[in-house]
Formats: sequence, C-alpha cells, structure tokens
Amino acid sequence: MSDDILADVLPERMWTLSDDRETVRLQLPSLPIAGIPEPLRIHLDFDAETVDEIIKRLTALRAQMLPAPSRN
Repeated sequence: MSDDILADVLPERMWTLSDDRETVRLQLPSLPIAGIPEPLRIHLDFDAETVDEIIKRLTALRAQMLPAPSRN
C-alpha cells in the first residue's frame, strides 16, 4: 500500500508569476484531509534567486534520470 497521491495538474496553473513580478507562486493541488470540511490549500511564493536555485537543482536531478531525453 502506498501513501502517494496522484494529481492531474497543469504546469501553467501550478506555477504563476505574481502581479508585481517579484515572486513566482507554486500552488499545490488541494489536499483533502479526513475530519476537515475544506481541503487544505497550499501555495509557496519564491523570489528570483530561489527560483534560480530550484532550476539548478532540478537540472542536476534531471541529468541523473534515465533515459535521457531524446533530441530529435
């Protein structure tokens, strides 16, 4: 048995630029929790420096994944 939750989320709705163009918001899918009437809604705001660090880390992790993306 797994505790994984599959979510069908469009990246363009998951990541958005703030109106003031100072931060990027990551909005996670709503998470239903037993005993709570409304699902938990989580969003995180990142400044440009943090976005750069996230991109670097994801790029490094992607390079370790197999198979490598095809370049056709």
